[in-house]
Amino acid sequence: MLDIKLHDFSKPVELTQSDIPTPKKDSVVVKLEATPLLSYTRDYLQGNLPYAYPPMPFTPGTNAIGVIHEVGEGVVSLKKGQRVVVDCNWEKSEGVANPERVLIGLTGISANSQPMLEEFPNGTWREYGDFPAQVIMPIEGVDDIPSTQLVTLARFIVPFGGLRRMNLRAGETVVINGASGYFGSAAAMGALAMGANVIMLGRNAEKLQKIADSIAPNSKRVSVVGLSDDLEADVAKVRALSSNGVHKALDMIGQSNSAHSTMVALNSLNPNGQLVLMGSMLTPLPVDYNKLLLNNLEIKGNFMYTRDDYLALVDMVKAGLIDLNKVEVTSFGLDEIEQGIESAKSNPMLSNTVLKLG
Repeated sequence: MLDIKLHDFSKPVELTQSDIPTPKKDSVVVKLEATPLLSYTRDYLQGNLPYAYPPMPFTPGTNAIGVIHEVGEGVVSLKKGQRVVVDCNWEKSEGVANPERVLIGLTGISANSQPMLEEFPNGTWREYGDFPAQVIMPIEGVDDIPSTQLVTLARFIVPFGGLRRMNLRAGETVVINGASGYFGSAAAMGALAMGANVIMLGRNAEKLQKIADSIAPNSKRVSVVGLSDDLEADVAKVRALSSNGVHKALDMIGQSNSAHSTMVALNSLNPNGQLVLMGSMLTPLPVDYNKLLLNNLEIKGNFMYTRDDYLALVDMVKAGLIDLNKVEVTSFGLDEIEQGIESAKSNPMLSNTVLKLG
C-alpha cells in the first residue's frame, strides 16, 4: 500500500510503499478513502507547533472515512465491509478518573499518553490503517454521500461538541466568535440546524456576510457583527441584534493575541448565560469576577466532543438538517500531498481540502 511518512522536521514528507497492517488485538484495519487536511499542516510537519508528536517516522493524518478491511481478535460488533468513520480522538478505556488521551496521527493530549502514541503512532495518510476498535464508528444511511464530502463531518464535529455541551436549544440566540474560520463557520451551520438564532462575530464583516449568505440565504435567523476595538460599542451592536438577548456563546477563535472578541461574546450574554471555549488564545482572559457572580454566568472549557455527539451529528446529516454540500471540496491524491498542503493553508471560507486515498 501507499503511505506518507514524516521522518524529520527539516525534510519533506515521503511517499512510501508499506505492507498492509495486520490488526492487533482489539483493533481494526480500515481501507481508507478520504481524510481532511488541516490549515496548519505545514507548520505541524515542520515542528512549529507545541505538540507531543508520535515517534518518528510516522504517518500523519487525523479523521477519515473508510471501509473495514479486517478485524482483530476481541472485536465483537464491528464487521468487515462496514463503512465507518475513523475518529482520531482516542481516550484509553480504563476505569480511572482521568484516562489518558491522544489525537491519533497528530499529538498526545494527556501527560502520560506516550505509550498510546507508541502503540498506534500512524494516522490516516495511507491507503490502509490500523486503529483501536474504540475509535471506529459505523455509519449507515449516507451511502449517497461520497467519502470526500462525508469526511467534512470532521470539520463539523468539533464545534458540534461545544454546541451540545452548552445544551443549545431551538429558539435561543447564540454568538459564534471566530465565525469566519474553519471550525467557526461550521459552528454557525450547526447552530442553525439545531434551531438557534446565530450572531456571527469577526473582524471582517464582509467575509462573515458572504458565509451567512451561503449557509442561510435571506434568513432572519443569522446576523453578522464586524468588530472594532471598542468593547462597549461592540457589545451594544451584538445585543441590538436580538430582542430576547444572547443566551449562549461559542468561542472558536484561533491562536488569538487579543481577548477582545471573546470578551465581547462574554459581555453580550444575558444573565444565566454560558460561554463555551473551544478555540485557542495566547493571552490571558480578563474576567470580571463580580460580573460573573452577579449574573450567574458560566464559562466552560470544552475539548473536542463525545462519541454520542458524533452519532447525533450523523443523524442530523441523514435527516437533511446539515447539508455537507454547502462546503466546497478540493481533493488531492497521496502523490499530490504538497499541493494539498498548500491548498489547505489557503482554504477560503466554506471549503475543505481532502486527501483522496482510494
